Amino acid sequence: MKDKTVIITGANKGIGKEAAKQIAKLGAKVYMACRSIDSANQVREEIIEETGNQNVFVKHLDLASMDSIQKFADDFKQNENKLDVLINNAGLWTKTKKLSEIGVEYTFTVNVLGHQFLTNLLLDELKNAAPSRIINVASHFAGGLDIDDINFEKRNYNETLAYKQTKQANRMLTREWARRLQNDGVSVYSMTPGFVPSTELFREQNIFGKFLLKVFALIEGRTIEEGADTIVWLASSDKINGSNGGFFNQRKEEKCKFNDPDEEEKLWNKVEEYLSFVDKVLA
Repeated sequence: MKDKTVIITGANKGIGKEAAKQIAKLGAKVYMACRSIDSANQVREEIIEETGNQNVFVKHLDLASMDSIQKFADDFKQNENKLDVLINNAGLWTKTKKLSEIGVEYTFTVNVLGHQFLTNLLLDELKNAAPSRIINVASHFAGGLDIDDINFEKRNYNETLAYKQTKQANRMLTREWARRLQNDGVSVYSMTPGFVPSTELFREQNIFGKFLLKVFALIEGRTIEEGADTIVWLASSDKINGSNGGFFNQRKEEKCKFNDPDEEEKLWNKVEEYLSFVDKVLA
């Protein structure tokens, strides 16, 4: 991947960290977009020492803050005029319901709206690098999305459902992005890392929840390296054996049960409606 420029959100922990390391090994210039700068800088040093690749950079990015996303994109554009691969990896699972600065449920803001806004801001750079790629880290653990009740105003808030609906949205928006960018040389894929219990995604689980995680880990758990493998493959492979907009697991495309162009367009429009409030926040 020499001469390729890659952004990975949430690259200081878990599968994002592993993907950043493996992509750096392949010779790419890697931008680690992270909320915790101190943690990310430590990881950066580890990656440089292990890979010998000096072109690894840390930039602050808080996906809950539209201002932070805007500043990250502006800073990137000052340094680069093309982006070969954007990996939307960072994710959140939180126990309590709260609304973000643009009035949207917090998990959905981080896992969906933040990445949607970031992708929108970097479209020119992705098009400049065509053929380029966007990789959205989704999950098998997905479902329950109610486009008319994303904020849980009609339903009782449930942390598991709040997370699952974001992963369904990631998969649906991937296909809508693929349709919209098909003539621009930008391919878009979603994937599942599988169940990786050792990540910090589950850090807010209670004792019983952590016990269940250990049980599931014995049955179908994957290592961080296994979870990151498909991300790296989608980012680096000369040819992807699968469709643009496809959902991938262990380097193979899987049929996605949420495939519905009308619903995908409806979700896109709802997301864009939410993002229309960003200008007020940034004013």
